Amino acid sequence: MEKLLSEDSIALIGYMLNNETIRNKVYSAGEEGETYTAIRVSDSGIVTLGKTKVWWWNRLLKCQFPLTFHQFASAVWDALLDLSAGGNQKALEEGLGKEIMKRAQREKDYNWVVKRLQECYDHVCNNKGGAPIEVGREKSGPSVANVIRTQDNPVTVNVNIDGKTHRKVRIPDATGQAFLTCELGVTDVHVEVD
Repeated sequence: MEKLLSEDSIALIGYMLNNETIRNKVYSAGEEGETYTAIRVSDSGIVTLGKTKVWWWNRLLKCQFPLTFHQFASAVWDALLDLSAGGNQKALEEGLGKEIMKRAQREKDYNWVVKRLQECYDHVCNNKGGAPIEVGREKSGPSVANVIRTQDNPVTVNVNIDGKTHRKVRIPDATGQAFLTCELGVTDVHVEVD
């Protein structure tokens, strides 16, 4: 059989299958009413579900069920929809579903699909709409608050006027924790009038 999945892609699939929601969706893609306890991924893209953890036993008793890569990717996509919310869910539903159809079914670019699923899992689903961007506020001087929006969450940016204009915005990583703090502002500006 043709090798369509790299070792890295197989490892990323294993990483995503550690999530219970994703694993259960993949198991449910097997025969209706059957219970599976093991998953094996081949480099050809076939994902095999086994009823026991002993693979030779699964083969001997024919208690295994093969999924095409497209069936597997669709099950993971469905799980990602369950793990996301709001605008993220809509983007996954409308965008990622089409990408999977095109790349997996038509182009057989399985490595790209696995990488894309993993990126969505890491950067969209794990965030779960956690804390909005935190905005730091200077303690001294009067301030004027301007409200901006990032997706559905309002964020307040404070501009302090006390001899200088200063803004401090904390940018979160995928978990909602502060990753980077940017300080923007102008200091020591003098205007001379004749």
